[in-house]
Order: sequence, then structure tokens, then C-alpha cells
Amino acid sequence: MSTAGKVLVVLILLTSLVWMLLTAGVAQLNRNGNQALIVLTEKVAKLQDDVKKTQDEIVRVMDQTHVLHDKMDRELAVINARQNDVQRLASNVFENLSRVRYELATVQQTVQNAEQDRTERAAEVVADQKALDAARGEVKSLKATDEQLRARLASLRNEFKKTLNRNIDILHQTVK
Repeated sequence: MSTAGKVLVVLILLTSLVWMLLTAGVAQLNRNGNQALIVLTEKVAKLQDDVKKTQDEIVRVMDQTHVLHDKMDRELAVINARQNDVQRLASNVFENLSRVRYELATVQQTVQNAEQDRTERAAEVVADQKALDAARGEVKSLKATDEQLRARLASLRNEFKKTLNRNIDILHQTVK
């Protein structure tokens, strides 16, 4: 063989060796790539399962949230109803308190007027008693004066009768 043939054979051998190494490298890369692909596929499947579980969990949490929200709405409605009842009771109590205060003020005013009337009546009673005592004193003095005047009248009548009888006797004596 010629040198060119030998070189060519060596080159072909080297090339086939490189080709085999490259083929082995590609095969290794394919194997590694396939393993990575299998691992990634398994991860994707796992992630898809996780997503499905997470979606189910989200649905469950949303249901619980809706149930909790409905429960809170009912409790809020009950609390609002109770608050309205309390406000209604407070309004009734305030109305009753206002009415009682008004009645108390009216009673106090009546008591005050009654006290003033009582004071006036007591003053009138005292004044009437003084007037009565004065009138009784005046009646007593008038009775005493009347008795004196009656006594004087009686004495004057007696004196008049005496004088009349004397005058009649004198007249009878003079006429006779």
C-alpha cells in the first residue's frame, strides 16, 4: 500500500474512532437526556397532581370560606336584630324616663304649689284668727258697751218714769 492509502486508512480509522466516540457521546447524551426527560416527566406529573390537589384544596377552602361567610352573615343578622331590640328597649326606657321625669316635674310643681297654697292658707288662718279675735274683742267691748248703754237706758227710763210720775203728780196737784 501506498502511503496515501496508509494515511487514508489511518485517517478513516481515526475518523471512525472519533465517530464511535461521538456516537457513544450522543448515545450517552440521549440516555442522559432520556433520563432527564423521564425525571422531568415524572416531576411534571407530580406537579400536575400537586396542582390538582392544590385546586381541590382551594375548592375545599373556598367552600369552607363560603360556609364561614354564611355563618358570619347569619350571626351578623342575629347581632343586628339584637342590637335593634336593645335600641328599641333603650328608646322605650328613654321614653318612660322622659315621661316619669315630666310626671315628677309636674308632681314637684303641684307639691310646690300646694306648699305655697298651704302657706297662704296658714297665713289666711292666722289673719282670720287675728280678725276673729279682734272681732270677738270688739263684740265683748260692744257687749260691755251695750250692757252699759242698756243699764243707762234702764236707769234713764226709770228716771224718766220717776220724772213723769212726779210731773203727773205735780200736774195733778196743780190741777186740783
